Amino acid sequence: MQLRQPTRLLLLGLFLGFAFDLLFNGKMPGVSVPLFALLLVLGVALTLRWEAASAIGSNLWLPAALLLFAAMTAIRANGFLILLNMCVCLGLLSLIAVYLTQRTTTRLLLPEVILAPLQALGLALYHSIRVMGQARRSDLVAVPRESRGRVLPVLRGLLLALPVLVVFIALLTSADLIFAEWVQALLDLDILAMLWSWVRHGLVILLIGVPVAGALAYTARARKAGSATSPAWLTPPRFIGATEGLVVINSVNILFAIFVGLQLTYLFGGLANITSSGFTYAEYARRGFAELVLVALLTLGLVYVLRDISRLDSPKTSLAFKVSATILVGLTCVMLVSAFRRLLLYEMAYGFTELRIYVHVFMVWLGLLLTWFGLTLWRPGANFGTGLIVVVLGFVLTLDVLNPDALIVRQNAQRYQGLLPSISSQYVEEKIDVNYLTRLSDDAVPALIELANSTTGEVHEVLDKDLRARLSTRKQDEEWRRWQSYHLSRWTGFTLLSRYVGE
Repeated sequence: MQLRQPTRLLLLGLFLGFAFDLLFNGKMPGVSVPLFALLLVLGVALTLRWEAASAIGSNLWLPAALLLFAAMTAIRANGFLILLNMCVCLGLLSLIAVYLTQRTTTRLLLPEVILAPLQALGLALYHSIRVMGQARRSDLVAVPRESRGRVLPVLRGLLLALPVLVVFIALLTSADLIFAEWVQALLDLDILAMLWSWVRHGLVILLIGVPVAGALAYTARARKAGSATSPAWLTPPRFIGATEGLVVINSVNILFAIFVGLQLTYLFGGLANITSSGFTYAEYARRGFAELVLVALLTLGLVYVLRDISRLDSPKTSLAFKVSATILVGLTCVMLVSAFRRLLLYEMAYGFTELRIYVHVFMVWLGLLLTWFGLTLWRPGANFGTGLIVVVLGFVLTLDVLNPDALIVRQNAQRYQGLLPSISSQYVEEKIDVNYLTRLSDDAVPALIELANSTTGEVHEVLDKDLRARLSTRKQDEEWRRWQSYHLSRWTGFTLLSRYVGE
């Protein structure tokens, strides 16, 4: 792959490496994330222009989504949400590098979606070597032989002069006190530490900038013939007969039908059916939803694999497989509803936590993914990989919009104050875990202040102590005040805490 502007690409990559060092090295993540994402998008646009390449129109949602999720890292302070948003950003960058100019992302197979991050990383490193090699050979970078002939003697002369200068400096220092003070002032600057700092920053710039240059070069590569379709090696061989595949699916169908029948009897029939079956409410509500979610995931994987490896040679066997698989997906969705209801009952009885909210939202999007997969069985044009991308982005964006930490405080407060519709009081734990609430991120500060102002006694005392401690910690920590670390939730929390304490 011959680049039109290898030197410009290398310099652009090094500039982005410098920006990465300036924004992230030793700083808390904040506005630095969306700023760097914006620089990357602009870098991709410049690269496409320099290399006379063009993005596929249907892929232009990728940069927009990247900027959205990057912005959310500067809005939500919950550590898990920051991690999820950054992972989504890395995934979107991978899709941009691999497919922006090559193929529409709405036609990607599942393996292509999963392998995109590894493919982007490996090929970015490979192309970074090509960029450096082509830039070195270009006229803009190559140093003339005459210049090299003049530079090398100067370097050798400096090496020879170094020990001579050391000896004379030592003698002159002993001969004159003013000169000695001047030399001592230079030594007090801790030159070694400064040099190490420069070396460290330089390494970060190189280790980030050079691979970024390679990724930009790979993104702007010429569109190859046949790149609009998936590689043949991604299609697995069909080595299982239709009969075997149908037996597996319908065996699971029978098992799931029995399970769903029991669920309809004592779960959807009411709480009395649960306790009359010999179980306490706590035993029933606490167990099961995690296992049912895992069953749904395994079922999705099972049907997906069987669809790809079963020999469905005739229209009759193909129809039988579609019907059986659809029944299995439907039964799985019913089990997922059972898990959702079970978790909801548990939250109503024992309160809301981060994990329970994450699982609840995940169940909703997993149900949508199962529904989409059921549609792909009957519609050849529908692609499961597209649905997976939408579900992952939708799951993370839903959590961003919900603001789990603030939601937890408000829901538990309403439950504690008796403002939420609840199940029978004999099953409800009528207290609020205020110590758990104090461990939530700055996203919860507005709700915590609201709760502290509306309660008395021990709950108010614990919250008041925590809010004052948060403000004291923020005042003592200067790291979050840097402009690179500006974060909407942290600054909003600090402002509200200062107002709460009366400062």
